[in-house]
Amino acid sequence: MPILRDFERRLGSVVEGFFATAFRSGLQPVELAKRILREMDAGKTVGVKGVWAPNHFVFTLSPEDAERFQQAEGALIGELKQVVREAAAERGWGLVGPPEIEFRTDESIGRGQFGCEATLVEGEPEPAPAPSAKGGEAAIVLLEDGHEVKTYRLNKKSVAIGRLPECDIVISDPGASRRHATITLDDGGEYVLTDLGSTNGTIVNDEPVGEHVLSDGDRITIGNTVLEFRRE
Repeated sequence: MPILRDFERRLGSVVEGFFATAFRSGLQPVELAKRILREMDAGKTVGVKGVWAPNHFVFTLSPEDAERFQQAEGALIGELKQVVREAAAERGWGLVGPPEIEFRTDESIGRGQFGCEATLVEGEPEPAPAPSAKGGEAAIVLLEDGHEVKTYRLNKKSVAIGRLPECDIVISDPGASRRHATITLDDGGEYVLTDLGSTNGTIVNDEPVGEHVLSDGDRITIGNTVLEFRRE
């Protein structure tokens, strides 16, 4: 599953050697990500404005696993939040608030075991995808050697692109800045790409841009990463 594969790749690059050693035995981070996907599917509800999935997850861990996770807790939580966002976007589910992840310790739980409680906690809404004013949904497609690798639905008014785990489109590319660019849906229904003063700049169709109104088929280059804007 691409979401889980991307989760492991991103987390591994963030915590580098620590990921390979500290998580070699016991509870594996990907098991938490898998559980999030199951809980979102099992706990989703149908509302007037669409399907809403759980956004708040409390994991109960053994003392040993909790101690191991603590050393990389910030990175792990950031990547698990991204799993929630990606799963919701891919399946067309809405979130009633931003993703939240908590870790708690339970002395009665053995190493490698864990519990998970998933709930819907209201906050600033992250809505389900909706057609834009100009007709049809829009998406960013990650390309590698001309092949489509991953699709990101533009289901928010503003989408952040960069290396930070909390970005909506996370690029593990040394040529990308931590927060590199945004794509914003303006009041006229146009999607506008804006460079955020990145170190290496943003290229659209082989031309450097500061701000650019995207058209179907536009290719965005950030470092060595190529993204294509699609509009249905």
